[in-house]
Amino acid sequence: MKKLLMISYYWPPLGGPGALRPVKFAKYLPKFGIEPIILTRKNIAYHSLDEELQNDVADVKVIKTESFDPARLLYECGMRTYRPRRWHKTIKEAINFPDNKLPWFPFAYDAGIKSDFDFIFVTAPPFSSFITGYMLAKRTYRPLILDFRDAWLEFPFMPYRGKAKRTFVSYWEAKITNIASLIIVVDENIKKSLTKKYPHIAKKIYVIPNGYDPDDFVTTAKPNIFTVSYLGTVREERNPENFLSAVNALIERKEINEKDMKVVFIGHIEDRYLKKVKKYPFVNISGHLPYGKAIKEFSSSHCALMITTGSEYFFPSRQNEYLASGLPIIVCGKSKAIHLLEDAFKHDYPGWIYDYNDTEGMKNKIFEIYQNVKNGKILRGHTPYKEYTRKNLTKKLAALIEKM
Repeated sequence: MKKLLMISYYWPPLGGPGALRPVKFAKYLPKFGIEPIILTRKNIAYHSLDEELQNDVADVKVIKTESFDPARLLYECGMRTYRPRRWHKTIKEAINFPDNKLPWFPFAYDAGIKSDFDFIFVTAPPFSSFITGYMLAKRTYRPLILDFRDAWLEFPFMPYRGKAKRTFVSYWEAKITNIASLIIVVDENIKKSLTKKYPHIAKKIYVIPNGYDPDDFVTTAKPNIFTVSYLGTVREERNPENFLSAVNALIERKEINEKDMKVVFIGHIEDRYLKKVKKYPFVNISGHLPYGKAIKEFSSSHCALMITTGSEYFFPSRQNEYLASGLPIIVCGKSKAIHLLEDAFKHDYPGWIYDYNDTEGMKNKIFEIYQNVKNGKILRGHTPYKEYTRKNLTKKLAALIEKM
């Protein structure tokens, strides 16, 4: 069995999409003749923890190293759960060169050269992990596989401001993608961006989106109260205020009884939006839950809410999970990053996309779905992307590795 060194900063007990994608790859790779060996860091302070996610990969070998990055240092100082503050952003931007996880590099590199493997797989962000993979590939002459969970130079969550930073990142992006034997991207928009900048690497770039695991979706009873659920992080480009205003208008006009309506937020909510969300009595905040419990609570709702604004690089990572739930989906905000949902809606999946400010349109649709539920008509959809299971996507990855 071939051995794959998988470098992933995010790994259980951390939760969220950054840990989920490598975990699901590692879960299924052995079924296709590849043994994953995880290289990650020791415990850090983080906003989303999920001990249960480890159950999927209980038999996978994991190497945990030291790191001097800020999250690791905060953990050593006694902090376990990190809550981002607005003023933290200034500090993060100052040390975003290429990111604040660069102090992990010497420890990850040292552990990597002492390991036995046939291929190097690096998932990012943090993008400094790509530099670790590059250095290991140069030292060991092993093929390098890059996994872009987000765009690098166009990284939307922490933009590179100033000529020096952009020049530095451009240099490394060109250098590392050139040496890579295989490049995996999570979205077609990233592939287009890389191909436009570096046409000579186009033939080695493949799209493997974030998928869904059918094992995680079970049929559950619907609550008596009409429930709309949002799954994911609430932050600047995913601000739910306009959608909540639409719901509040229905309640104020007494079209929906306040006690007969609930909007559930499953996931981390940044502090600046927490107070805004809490002011609505019909809001229920579940916070970050273990992945299995989060999917179960989400799937038990009557309707799903997706919020997205910003550029084509602000793509929601859970589009396939939303579709796998079968729930009707209201999308608040139009973006080039939700093409999976757009295509599904064109193929008769029950979903509607509204301008972020179109509170009237969202209000009418909420009321329509509410009335249907009250009349015993519960809408169900069927994902048109049945091939996008985590197992099938891992099979595709394994086949690409074998071709190398």
